[in-house]
Amino acid sequence: MDRHTSFITAPFITTPFLRHISQKILLSTTLFISASSLFSPLAQAEPNTARVISAGAAITEIINALGAEQQLIAVDVTSKTLVADNMPKVGYHRQLSAESLIALAPTRIIGSDEMGPPKTLTLLKQSGIEVDIVNGGETVSDLLHRIDQVAALTQHSQQAQQLKQTITITVKTIKQNNSHQTQPKKVLFLMIHDGRPISVAGKNTTADSIITLAGAINPAAAVVANYKPVSTEAILQMQPDIILLSNRTTASIKDMAQLIKKMPVLEATPAAKNNAIAVIDGTALIGGLGIHSINEAMRLNHIFYPQS
Repeated sequence: MDRHTSFITAPFITTPFLRHISQKILLSTTLFISASSLFSPLAQAEPNTARVISAGAAITEIINALGAEQQLIAVDVTSKTLVADNMPKVGYHRQLSAESLIALAPTRIIGSDEMGPPKTLTLLKQSGIEVDIVNGGETVSDLLHRIDQVAALTQHSQQAQQLKQTITITVKTIKQNNSHQTQPKKVLFLMIHDGRPISVAGKNTTADSIITLAGAINPAAAVVANYKPVSTEAILQMQPDIILLSNRTTASIKDMAQLIKKMPVLEATPAAKNNAIAVIDGTALIGGLGIHSINEAMRLNHIFYPQS
């Protein structure tokens, strides 16, 4: 059994040993973006100030990290863990209702190019609401550009410089950890939804960016773009060392045995032989590479390479 991956068993976040490992990582890593800036209590916007609706977790976490959370009057459901419980939720950022948004009297709504549907955005603009579509790309450069965009829209450009510097230092630290790896792990992200074919994360996905940042190789990136189903033969050729699942998936698929039952081809992979499943917070995959995505890359780097 591979000494590097044998302990990565599903669900890894529930085992005492890995809780201990996770605690050590969090205590020893001082470069993580401060969680307090991402989950600070939110107050209602003051009169005569911007009234912002954030449509996407990657946008909301930037607004919080910039210290502009008092401008928020509502968020979409992907942001529900980033705001106070009493903050109004306006639905899913891809399926917004113009009527419910207009009723909140926002001055602007900020989202990525995933925000929609287009008809809703048109109605919002016709009602006099500013609709701002910011960068939703999958690279660190895209994230830094998005921070500048959100900072300009919320008039927090000065705070953006410090936030970008923190992210840059964190990414540099991950890369330094990765420089010691002579044999990168092959990590395959599976998107599993009931009633739909199982898909892999190819190139041009946030999952691919996180896997790469964490110092691993995404074997699906050479085969497909975006999230696509692939053949049994393709999976066999990929031979992943580790299977990466979202925490939403592991709520129903508890271990490798259950995963193999759902996808038998995985039995012939090193991941199955080493019982190597890792879990990622699904919110880190929404709306492009975000602040939480960087934090997840750091955490997964230590999971993939526990001796780093």
